[in-house]
Amino acid sequence: MAFNNHFFFEALSPEPTAMPEALQADLEQSFGSIETLRHEFVVTASSMFGPGFVWLMKNRAGKYTILCTYLAGSPFPGAHYRKQTVDMNTEDKSVSEAIRRLQREDPVNTVGAHGQHSQKKLAPGGIDITPVLCINMWEHVYVADYGVGAGGVGGKKAFAESWWHTIDWSKVEERAKPAQGRKPSLLI
Repeated sequence: MAFNNHFFFEALSPEPTAMPEALQADLEQSFGSIETLRHEFVVTASSMFGPGFVWLMKNRAGKYTILCTYLAGSPFPGAHYRKQTVDMNTEDKSVSEAIRRLQREDPVNTVGAHGQHSQKKLAPGGIDITPVLCINMWEHVYVADYGVGAGGVGGKKAFAESWWHTIDWSKVEERAKPAQGRKPSLLI
């Protein structure tokens, strides 16, 4: 959740910013027009049932797509994969035997690992995509300023439409560049 919020705030600008031409061309390639992208973002955000985030994602081929995550869900493809073959609540064998069996399997969390365990693994069904922009659709973000609106959607839609005019497009372009062309930045 800390990453999601930081990512959201980092791409906000107090003044409207122009969209860089290269980014605009890439986005138009994926969505047909910037107006279509804006419309899809606003409609997707305003129609979410419950709190979460709406993300603009870029795949390795350079195509952009929209992704929703609910609650504190992560846009990263390997974030939710948990391979735990032993459920200690249903295990009849001794705890020490179950632990020994787990130690023989590949580790689940390979963050900071070296060697064979450092290879990136995708969760089942995961695809290799990179987040470049997001909007926070938790109620506390918009209700105080935009209200709930008709049917609970009006405030969400007004917030999403207003948010569109606060995007720092240079930050989005920076995030969309391939990793070798981008300097690493601190998360917090």
